Amino acid sequence: MSVEFKVCRWLEDNGELEAATLLVLDGAGAHRSERVSYGKVEKQLLPPYSPELNPVERFFQEVRRELKNKVYESYEEVEQAVEEIFKRYLAKPEAVKRLTNFHWLHTSPT
Repeated sequence: MSVEFKVCRWLEDNGELEAATLLVLDGAGAHRSERVSYGKVEKQLLPPYSPELNPVERFFQEVRRELKNKVYESYEEVEQAVEEIFKRYLAKPEAVKRLTNFHWLHTSPT
């Protein structure tokens, strides 16, 4: 089951899915698949090579930076390391905002 499908299901189950719901996705292969049905949700893909339009990419850059040049004995150790990084950022929402809250996100095109 795709992440997009789970998001749509969660929105629907929580009464948040409206007729005019737009799901914006990056160009990952799984997001481009035509086999995934979004039901009432309209899918909009970001242009290729546009991390500035996808603020979470800046957050993931920091996660990758913390994981690189380290040796992990198992996949579970990697999962644990990622979980610890996420917990640290969850405890500091201002740090996440500094990474992802681009000033131009708050302006609308005229």
